[in-house]
Amino acid sequence: MKSDPLTTGTNVGSEGRLLAVDYGSKRVGLAMSDLLGIIARGAGIMANDASLLPNIAKLVTENDIGKIVVGMPFAPDGGKGSKAREVDEFIAALGRTVSVHIETWDESYTSVNAQRVFREGGMKKKKRQQKERVDEMAARLLLQDYLDCHQRGSEV
Repeated sequence: MKSDPLTTGTNVGSEGRLLAVDYGSKRVGLAMSDLLGIIARGAGIMANDASLLPNIAKLVTENDIGKIVVGMPFAPDGGKGSKAREVDEFIAALGRTVSVHIETWDESYTSVNAQRVFREGGMKKKKRQQKERVDEMAARLLLQDYLDCHQRGSEV
């Protein structure tokens, strides 16, 4: 797992809830932690349009968000491709909109894993193909991975 080195090893529950963002060109999947920073739950999706940043800012304020974790689509070699650069631009804009710390976390295969979770849970193919479900589950898996790694006190 790759992480922004500025906040590895932190006690995730100490600064409020965490919000995970699975950035997409059309939609953004969201997940939120509980107050203790143990469990991730889906928090819906938002359209990636002009209302995205104000809507995330409102979510941050209304839910006592202390940190935002944004999924970073690293290339297999660990570098950043065009999608990762797009995410970097989103993070810069988000940073100008909210006053909480923003961290990146490797989102590799979260969408594939979301499909697997749905399939293993017995969800019918038609429902599994609803992209909104996949986007929210991808954010949830991203955040749960982040929480699990930090709860163990792992350096990543």
